[in-house]
Amino acid sequence: MKHFLFILLIAITSNTLAQDHSNITKAAEHATNPLAFVTKLQFQPNYTMKDNGGDQLVMISRIMQPSKTIGLPFIKSKDPSKIYTIYRLEAPVASQTFPNNAGNATGLSDLILIDVIAFKQKKGLFGVGPVLIMPTASSEYLGSGKWSTGLAGVYMTKAFGLTLGILGQQFVTFAGDSERQDQNYMLFQPIITKIFKKGYFMNFSPIMKFDWDNDDYNIPLGVNFGKAFAKNLSMFIGAEYVVSGPGQGDFTIRLNINAMFASTK
Repeated sequence: MKHFLFILLIAITSNTLAQDHSNITKAAEHATNPLAFVTKLQFQPNYTMKDNGGDQLVMISRIMQPSKTIGLPFIKSKDPSKIYTIYRLEAPVASQTFPNNAGNATGLSDLILIDVIAFKQKKGLFGVGPVLIMPTASSEYLGSGKWSTGLAGVYMTKAFGLTLGILGQQFVTFAGDSERQDQNYMLFQPIITKIFKKGYFMNFSPIMKFDWDNDDYNIPLGVNFGKAFAKNLSMFIGAEYVVSGPGQGDFTIRLNINAMFASTK
């Protein structure tokens, strides 16, 4: 009888550890997938050392909320397992200093709202929807002063043992301060993620900016290293260097703390 209880205890413990390992691996996948059907609350401080001698600290707060709807909260999806919506609100708070006090400021930057409809396909996830920039900056140095809108597109798939994806956002000005420059640019983010055992992951996801009006193309390169600690918590730290564009020579260190709350489809 004792032997039976001992074997039963080992079996239960092994099953629990296997479930924990599976949960942590799934958490790492959710943490690095912008279309995952989980609620996310992220805090991401970015510290940038400017090539011109200045520096900037930006605290980005993000809320990502999945919904069993199609675009708008009152339009229900007939099959939320295949079609659903991700709402994302991004609120940056920045503090920056530059030589000769040119552009020094601390305060709220512009808010960014994304509303993406996700479609589950055999080869991955595809998402598309509107984006909106609200000119909420507390200083002219921290925002555009313009209302801008456009379109976001996301595609995520798995291949070669990696999670691969792209996230693009195009913004065009439609209102705002007439004395400020109109905006017409795209943010392009390639995503390459490798998930290892015990929830560790490595991620390449620089945000490139293509300013069509000024022919400026800001190209950063960098890598993030992270870990999922539980099914609802992950963290990564990364470094990034701008190799081309107006910000060439800028070096950024970022930390991302990501709390996740599973939603049922």
